[in-house]
Amino acid sequence: MAVNIDEGEPGTFKDRFYLERDPHRFLEGVLIAAHVVGCEAVYIYLRDEYPECRAILTQALAELQAAPELRGQLPKMELRRGAGAYICGEESAMIESIEGKRGEPRLRPPYIAERGLFGRPTLEHNFETLYWVREILERGPEWFASQGRHGRKGCAATA
Repeated sequence: MAVNIDEGEPGTFKDRFYLERDPHRFLEGVLIAAHVVGCEAVYIYLRDEYPECRAILTQALAELQAAPELRGQLPKMELRRGAGAYICGEESAMIESIEGKRGEPRLRPPYIAERGLFGRPTLEHNFETLYWVREILERGPEWFASQGRHGRKGCAATA
């Protein structure tokens, strides 16, 4: 699984805002998604211009990996530096960058769900999707859908 927290869009910082306040909520969403689909490894692609977030996420990952009740149950989790290129917001360009290559989109097919990161089938998510997983499970999908305005559903639609 690959998670994009690059936020290359000018003036965008919602992921940073949420990550700075509750990194464990995000990591819970990551672990739930990884468990549901049987991921062996998770690569978190974090914008390089967010050094404070890197420190926060590094600490949260260390706390998670040190939890005795989770020992041996977690997928491999790696934090990777974003390339600082807007194009890496596109899923296959992000994967190329994680692999250490120039971040350019791949030709399709094959799609990343078939042959993605390191030639393996890959599930790609963005930060915000995973951040809300825990709350949706706790409050239900009706709660999440009720957050929208002007006929839209969900939290992202309220901005």
